[in-house]
Amino acid sequence: MIKTDVCIIGAGPSGASTSLTLSKMKIPHYIIDKSTFPRDKTCGDGLILYAYKALRLLDEGLFSKFLNHPKFIHSKNIKLHINSKLGVNFKESEDRNMVITYAKRYDFDYFLVNNLSKKYASLDFGNGVKNISELKDGVLIKLKDGKEILSKIVIGADGVNSIVARKLAGNKIQKNLASTFVNGYFKNVINLPKTNEAEIRIIYKKIPLFFYIFPLADGSVNISLGGNAKLIVKHNINLVEEVETIIRSHPKVAYKFINAIKIDSWRGWSIPYNFGKNKVYGNRFMLVGDAAGLTNPFYKEGVGTGMMSGIICAQSIEASLKNNNFSAIFLATYAKNLNNEFGRLLKFSRLMLKATQFKFLFGAITYLLKNKIELKATKVIKRKSY
Repeated sequence: MIKTDVCIIGAGPSGASTSLTLSKMKIPHYIIDKSTFPRDKTCGDGLILYAYKALRLLDEGLFSKFLNHPKFIHSKNIKLHINSKLGVNFKESEDRNMVITYAKRYDFDYFLVNNLSKKYASLDFGNGVKNISELKDGVLIKLKDGKEILSKIVIGADGVNSIVARKLAGNKIQKNLASTFVNGYFKNVINLPKTNEAEIRIIYKKIPLFFYIFPLADGSVNISLGGNAKLIVKHNINLVEEVETIIRSHPKVAYKFINAIKIDSWRGWSIPYNFGKNKVYGNRFMLVGDAAGLTNPFYKEGVGTGMMSGIICAQSIEASLKNNNFSAIFLATYAKNLNNEFGRLLKFSRLMLKATQFKFLFGAITYLLKNKIELKATKVIKRKSY
């Protein structure tokens, strides 16, 4: 049996950020992932706000590598189309680099994993977790190859279907607080902005659906469509049929896909935004990223919040080890710190998402407040990013 102070389950952006921060603190730890890297990951491939802030906090050199990475594209503008006539611009000021970055998760996650410490992080990839249970002196993690790890504290960075969240926190997936999306990759998409502006459209099909066009460094384009998981089931919405209808016949979209060729099949994934509704800590465990439900409800980005949660989590780990206290009472500070960092933004975004259900009212209010929204957004971007 392997004994360790800290075991991180999941090496995506949330787990990797936890590991990178622990290494800066010179805290040895294990990090496990069922996959080997590089590995594919279904996602919209857009990074904003907290992704930048987290990278800078992790290491200025890492942030510099990110800015100059040949497989990442940076843009200074996001255009949210409320309807065919009304759009809101979220743009960066001239003295700053970007408001959004497009990076395939295949490349971005590999970028982070490649920078994990060889001195402080013990990697065990390609080896999934079979079972996990709390013992008197730690958490026992049994891996599929028969290996057993006893850790004083375990970090669930294993996504929406987190085994740590299920086994230790007793959390369940809440479809009313999650989005379901499909995405696919296309090549030969034409008439895209030279500035690589992100195109996001709210499209109403009984419920508001969010449609994304994100250009990628290899010349392909990520197309995504999704909405509230519970409402999609309630109204029997077929996302694949809807997204194909959009790219075939939407007057503002279809002309871009006249010569487009689909590269692969449509794939689906779930995006949880249940922070504040489920447990994110307990005796000897904490949850980060999607396992903690930290995706933004409105604009659906969870990589950045996940990375920041990893940094905050590592700070709690350091305090826990220093005090030799792994109780739920002691770890409660972690949830408070998460709420201090994300609480107001996530609550506001959840409110905005609900408002989109009232199509005409939402459009009218946005029209009246457009200038104020754009001005306010610029300030939020500077405060929440880099």
